[in-house]
Amino acid sequence: MRSLTVYISWWIIGVLLVSCQRAPKKACNPPCLYNAPCVEGFCQCPLPYEGTYCEKDGRERFVGTWEGRKRCDGTTGGLRYRIWANDSLLLYMFIAGRFHGTNEETLGVRFLDAYKLFIPSQTLRDTPILVSGYAEQRQDSLYLTLERQGGANRIDTCYWDLKRR
Repeated sequence: MRSLTVYISWWIIGVLLVSCQRAPKKACNPPCLYNAPCVEGFCQCPLPYEGTYCEKDGRERFVGTWEGRKRCDGTTGGLRYRIWANDSLLLYMFIAGRFHGTNEETLGVRFLDAYKLFIPSQTLRDTPILVSGYAEQRQDSLYLTLERQGGANRIDTCYWDLKRR
């Protein structure tokens, strides 16, 4: 009887040891790019990278020439804007176009997430106008919302609905 008890005890210990062992970690194959961690077989990509192995630059969906209409101050107009990425500053991009009046301006923007750019506060060249806002890409459209503040603290908001050219 004693040998049966010892056998059962060792069997229980063996079952407990096997059940307490952790399953091996799932590896990412091929390995994640840009030093992204692999969690349970999936790459956790740092911005601006995305894709199964972080192989895509998410900024590319914004890069290019966009044309469309602007609604501001009760007026509308057709306009063209150009967006490009800065290769040395991964989360920064630029938008060039007419944001006020007839002058072409270049605004620095920050890649916020896969479909949104943040336009931090900045002053338009040769004006006292301060602008800030967002650019959001949905399907084949880019929507810009820009708050302009200038002169006697007057604030207005302008909207753009742009399509890739």
